[in-house]
Amino acid sequence: MALLRHQYAMIVAACLPCAVLAAPSLYLDQQEDAPATKVAIAQQDADAPVTFSADEMGTDEAAGIVVARGNVEVMQGEMILLAKQITYYQQADLVVATGEVTMLQPTGDVYFAEKVELKDAMKRAVIHDFKARLSDKSVLVANEAIKVNSSVTALKKASYTPCNLCANMAPFWQMNADSAVVDNIDERVTYRGAFMEMMGVPMFYTPYLSHPTPDASGRSGLLTPTYSTNRYFGGVAKVPYYWRIDEDKDVVITPWVTSAEGPLLQADYGQLTNDGQYRFRGSITHPRKHDDDGNTVSGHEFRGHLFARGQEALNEDTRVGFDIQRASDDTYLRRYGFGGQQTLFSRAYYEVAQGRNFALAQGLGIQGLRATDDRETTPLLLPILQGYYETLTGGVDGLKFHVAADAQWLTRDQGVDQRRFSLTPGLTLPYVTSGGQIFTTTLNVRQDIYSSDDVPLGAGQNFNGTTTRTMPQAALEWRYPFINQLDSGAIIVEPVVLAVAQTTNGNTDNISNEDSTLVELTDTNLFSINRMPGLDLVDSGSRVAYGVRGHYFANSGVAVDGMLGQNHSFEPDTPFPNSTRQGERFSDYIGRVAASYEPVTLAYRFAMSNKDAEVNRHELDVSFTKPWLSFYGAYREIKNNSYLPDSREGVVNVSLPITDGWSIYANARRDIELDQMVTSGGGIIYENECFTFALDSLRVFARDRDIEPTTGYTFRVAFKNLGEFGGR
Repeated sequence: MALLRHQYAMIVAACLPCAVLAAPSLYLDQQEDAPATKVAIAQQDADAPVTFSADEMGTDEAAGIVVARGNVEVMQGEMILLAKQITYYQQADLVVATGEVTMLQPTGDVYFAEKVELKDAMKRAVIHDFKARLSDKSVLVANEAIKVNSSVTALKKASYTPCNLCANMAPFWQMNADSAVVDNIDERVTYRGAFMEMMGVPMFYTPYLSHPTPDASGRSGLLTPTYSTNRYFGGVAKVPYYWRIDEDKDVVITPWVTSAEGPLLQADYGQLTNDGQYRFRGSITHPRKHDDDGNTVSGHEFRGHLFARGQEALNEDTRVGFDIQRASDDTYLRRYGFGGQQTLFSRAYYEVAQGRNFALAQGLGIQGLRATDDRETTPLLLPILQGYYETLTGGVDGLKFHVAADAQWLTRDQGVDQRRFSLTPGLTLPYVTSGGQIFTTTLNVRQDIYSSDDVPLGAGQNFNGTTTRTMPQAALEWRYPFINQLDSGAIIVEPVVLAVAQTTNGNTDNISNEDSTLVELTDTNLFSINRMPGLDLVDSGSRVAYGVRGHYFANSGVAVDGMLGQNHSFEPDTPFPNSTRQGERFSDYIGRVAASYEPVTLAYRFAMSNKDAEVNRHELDVSFTKPWLSFYGAYREIKNNSYLPDSREGVVNVSLPITDGWSIYANARRDIELDQMVTSGGGIIYENECFTFALDSLRVFARDRDIEPTTGYTFRVAFKNLGEFGGR
């Protein structure tokens, strides 16, 4: 048989069956830069045209043999087969590819072999010295691979690892099996007679093991079980089951079996729609009853929780949704490990937003979980209606008109019921001088109407009736930013003055303060026209706030931000927390300093008395981040605030890498005001590209009814693509 360079390119391409192109494909760098001829042949039975090329081609017509040598490449669509030589035996319907065979599949998997034998239009194939680089970079090798059919490949003496491979070193872990089966229809790799090796040392044997292929779609099945022990429940076994209901919805159902408290059923359901998403998480159990001290009493009770969230976009501007958080009782979430919330909020809403303009209708339910919370006096707000509209620039440059509206209905089983409607029309006019000074004038006229029942007035008397108030307001803000470009960077200094004129008769005992119970003067609201977080309590009386803001940005990476200001009230009888004391008109000095220079960031906020320099508010945050150390510390202190109790708290988080992959960490939170720890914990973790091990502990010092101070230990071991195992 004579080999003729390029002469029979079209003949060979026509003779090779299209099934060759359905073979698994590999990528192989060509070893020589020889010229090649490529001819596209349209196959009537193929989905895409075939392109075939080689440096040399020849045929033996009598024997029915076609040979292609040197940089042989066969392509159909995304299928590619590369080899040094391909021999096609027409009579036997056998294709033999030899010499650094590479097969690249559309899935991204790459197969390597020294010899591949393809028979019966690729219905059967034998691959010698099989090696595969899967789409997730994991590696699968075998002495021999037999292609049972177009979707199933059987492997003999197979090994699998998702870990990085280094010369003369065993992978961190690998699975060695007597046999394995890769099923692309079932999307699973199954091993029989398998040993798990870690760093070349056999660790355990399993007669059967399977895991999904890298490109596998979700499917129903059992997830990794977990086991833990608990002072409340004894031994706890969880066996989660994943049910893929459809492509857009699934659910994880997790039964708990406990030795001391009986069974519990947990479920997590998720669904996607074309314009929204939904998530329902909940649990239910029927344990023995406990008294407020955690002691077991006779009988059983139903306990459980439901967290649900959903949102649907009706169009680009309109959304409707809900967010539900409910628990059967105050301590259930913390006792069973479903969350540490102190207050649960549930709402349903309908909102429209276009730029700065919006409209919102919602209902809000509240469930307090503290020992001092009383469900009889917890309010229900239904409905809550809010809206804001702002015009575009009017005839005068920058002039804008706006109107804000608010209406709500608040009810309780016991206590104050209150309905309100508030409307605030106004206008804003900015003006910039030729010298860069910025003036902003704001005029508002707020009108409130309240209908209240059972508002306590003292001496056993309550108010029932309607209250109205009209509060005109005028504000003028002046800013004068100075910007200077320095050799070392840039600096911005901006003095600010805000003057607000308004009446002092806004607050009355006939209106119950429901939405402004936590009030504080800080750097975030010192220069706000309305400093109150809600509407029931009015920030009345004329005042002026003044101060300076500054920023410095250095070319070296240093950034410094600062602010210092003070408020002066013209009426001494309208105190604001940390703003004025009885009979005084000057507030504390309110300030902020923040600096960053990699790897350090620092932020400090304070409120300092103008009389004796006593600091009534500290808030310090410090962080340091380097590959060899990560640190975060915070200290917060509040005092002399009529709306907030005195408090002092410190938080520390530290993470320290020991070696490449190993690190230790610790954290603590302490209530300094009460001189007691809140939580403390720490742990050790090892992590690389294919394996994770973590061991940690957490001490919770709080005691609340049937929840006692506890110390928990958790360990977790995760093998990439195989699963996660752990216990607590």
